[in-house]
Amino acid sequence: SIVGSIGCLIALYFTRTKPAVNLGLFYAFSVFEGMALGLILEGYFGRGMGAVVRTAAFTTGGLVVLLGAYAWTTKRDLSGMANYLFAGLLAVIVAGLVGFFVQSTLFHIILSAVTAVLFSGWVMYDLQRLKQAQGDQSTAIWLAVAIYLDVFNLFLAILRLFGLFGS
Repeated sequence: SIVGSIGCLIALYFTRTKPAVNLGLFYAFSVFEGMALGLILEGYFGRGMGAVVRTAAFTTGGLVVLLGAYAWTTKRDLSGMANYLFAGLLAVIVAGLVGFFVQSTLFHIILSAVTAVLFSGWVMYDLQRLKQAQGDQSTAIWLAVAIYLDVFNLFLAILRLFGLFGS
């Protein structure tokens, strides 16, 4: 499903001038992401950690509402966060790769917390971009993908964090 998601993102990039194709690719991307999420959640439910999943989902939902309300109503321009958020994303990706070799619970707790804070910033940044957006359907689809990934990754970071504390 990860290969399908990445394939859809690549195809979205190359067909960005064809809104009908982009919409279909967005739907396919959503299906692949849903498949990946299903596999992840199955692991938690299989270990009897359904309460952790529920708590993470409610926490993510509440955070997205609060962060979105702030991003939508603030007069502060959040576009200056872009470079910092991108640098943070690269750092989290590198740290995640290091995490494959470092089997430290503390390392993974810190990484999950930093990832949650990072994607909280991405949620605010992208929701403000949505508020200020002017463009066509292609722009709307790219913003939908960005916000989808923000919320998806925020949920996964919170889920990992709660899962580490719950285990």
